[in-house]
Amino acid sequence: MRNRRIQAVIMVAAACICTARIAGAQKPDANVADIVSRVIEAYGGEKAMHALHGYYASGNQWAAQRDEPMRAQRWFARPDRLRLDLDYPDHHEIRITDGDVGWLGSSPQDLAPAIPVKLLAMRLQTARLDLPLRLLEHQGEIEPRGTDPQGRTVLRIPIDASLRIDYHVDPATWRITRVTTGMAQPPLEFVADYEQFHAVDGVLVPFREVTYAGGTLTAKFQLTEFVWNPKDLERNLDPAAGSGD
Repeated sequence: MRNRRIQAVIMVAAACICTARIAGAQKPDANVADIVSRVIEAYGGEKAMHALHGYYASGNQWAAQRDEPMRAQRWFARPDRLRLDLDYPDHHEIRITDGDVGWLGSSPQDLAPAIPVKLLAMRLQTARLDLPLRLLEHQGEIEPRGTDPQGRTVLRIPIDASLRIDYHVDPATWRITRVTTGMAQPPLEFVADYEQFHAVDGVLVPFREVTYAGGTLTAKFQLTEFVWNPKDLERNLDPAAGSGD
């Protein structure tokens, strides 16, 4: 009798393990997979997107507290490397993110590690710029979040335990017209609205973005130049490239 009870316990445990393994496979919801497929197709198709490993973008950026535009440049490498150069009227600023580390400074010679809160914001900005291939590569992690007040489908991907990113997809065009990112500590949300989509080498790119932090307008960015797979990408993303080390 005792042996039968032990066997029953073992069978139940084995069934639980099998169930856990099936759940752990994280197959995407059929509806989510269809939405992602339509988004990827709208942006140029999976084949075209997989040929892209990074880009260079430059343009004019207006900070909320300034009337005059400043030149802004970005070098981005998938999935989570970014350099941002900003020419303020009175100083130059460089921000470099490489995964979960980052640096700040006024020139390549004086870059210093970013403080934790600033680093989290930099990581979130880097993640949102990886459009839209991150959706395809993380389908098994996507959490459907219903629709927003504008009727856009919202798909969430956790970046880690404290960071997340929401994609707001317009069902009329299958374009991502808003990205919302957030951190748990301190609790803060960032929003980027995307407009003026144009195809560059067959892949759709938003040429205008408007950003907010905690509901407050922070900046407007208008692209004037965009290049996929630039030759100098790695050199510009290297924090030590201009340090003289």
